[in-house]
Order: sequence, then structure tokens, then C-alpha cells
Amino acid sequence: MSENNSRKKKSRYEKAGFYTALSICLIAVTMAVYSTYNTISGAKEPTEQPTTTAVEVNNQVTGITEIAEETTFPKVANEITVPTISVTIPPYTEPTEQDTTRNALQTMLSTDLTLSYPLNQKNIIREYSEKTVYYKSLNVWKSHLGVDFAGEIGDEVTAMTGGAVIKVDEDKLYGKTVEIATDNAVVIYSGLNGITVKEGDSVENGQKIGVIGAVPCEVHDKNHIHVAVKIDRQFADPLSFISNGE
Repeated sequence: MSENNSRKKKSRYEKAGFYTALSICLIAVTMAVYSTYNTISGAKEPTEQPTTTAVEVNNQVTGITEIAEETTFPKVANEITVPTISVTIPPYTEPTEQDTTRNALQTMLSTDLTLSYPLNQKNIIREYSEKTVYYKSLNVWKSHLGVDFAGEIGDEVTAMTGGAVIKVDEDKLYGKTVEIATDNAVVIYSGLNGITVKEGDSVENGQKIGVIGAVPCEVHDKNHIHVAVKIDRQFADPLSFISNGE
């Protein structure tokens, strides 16, 4: 009887040990599965990034590449085309001395003007010149489009041709001035004083129109009058019309 009881107790102990070992194994497996699950679920899944079209700005060997977003604009249906205008400008060519002489000759031949000397003496201190000459009084270089006839202050000045007085004025550079027109020519007398004619008068060749005064832009020269001739509004050499230039 006691032997049977002993066997039963032993059998219960063996079963208890078996179930205890089984429980420990199940607990170990459960913990292993739980740990693995936490490891897998704790890792972040990669986030999907938007696609960006990038343009490389600088390609320097610096280890850093700058990225700039590229913007694409929609195409316009009807694009405007600007025409290209081509203009050819001819090079500037200075007139030659031959051209100047020909133009002066053409001007002289366009009239039958004949002039006399405006003073008793025939002393010319500066001739007509389309080339630049030095003006001491102004300290400049410019053309001398007239002839300077020298004389003494107060000497009588006479008309070099007959015609109508179209202007009596005082110019800042050339002083008191009288203009006498005949046909297509105008004779301009500057540097006068004591003018004896007025606008609208008719004068004859050799008639007194005033006396020698002063030419402001040429005061450093000898006393003189400045005479210019215009034919069809173009300057011409007065000496070309005085006794055939002699």
C-alpha cells in the first residue's frame, strides 16, 4: 500500500517537472517572439520623397553641389517674332581741297556780280579761307569766311555794288553791320561806325555807307572792316568778284 502511494507521488512529481519545463520553454519562446516583433516594428519605413527636377548650378570640386529648381513655363500659342532691321551707315569722308575749290567755283559762276574796293586803300590783312585760321581775340581756330580791308578809324566805307539795304544791325562778334542785296548776292559789311543808310534804302556803287569802326572778334588785328559775300545763301570769296580777282 505504501509502495503504491510512493509510486503515485513520484508520478505526480515527474508530471509537475515536465509541465514546469514546458512552461519555461513557452515563456522563453514568447519573449523571443515579442523582442523580434519590437525590433521589426520599431524600424521606420522610408518616407517617399517628392521628385524634384534639379539643375546643377556650380560644378566646382568642393564636395557640395548647389541645386536650383527648374521652372518650366507653358508655351504660348502665338509667339511674337521681332524682325531684325539691318542699317548700313556709309563711312564719313572729309571733303577734299578739290571738292571745296569746285564748290566755290560753282558758287562764283552762278552770278555776274562785280565788286569794287570799299576803301581808298587796297590793304588786305586777312583773306577768305574755308580752312581754319587762328583768331587771337577769341583764342579759337575757325574758318574766315570774308576779307579784312585795313584802314584807319573813321575812314569812309563805300558800297562795293549797288543794291537794296536789307539789314542794319549790330552783331556781338562782328560789330555794326550793313547788308546790301543785289540779284542773288548779298554783300555784308561788318565793323562799321557812323552808318549813313537804313533798311529799305537803295544805294549805288561807291556810295558812302559809314566809316571804319571795330570788329569785336578781331580787335587784336589792325583797324579794318570785315566784308563777306553770300550767293544763294552760300559764302563766297569777295576777292573773286573784284576786278576779276586782281
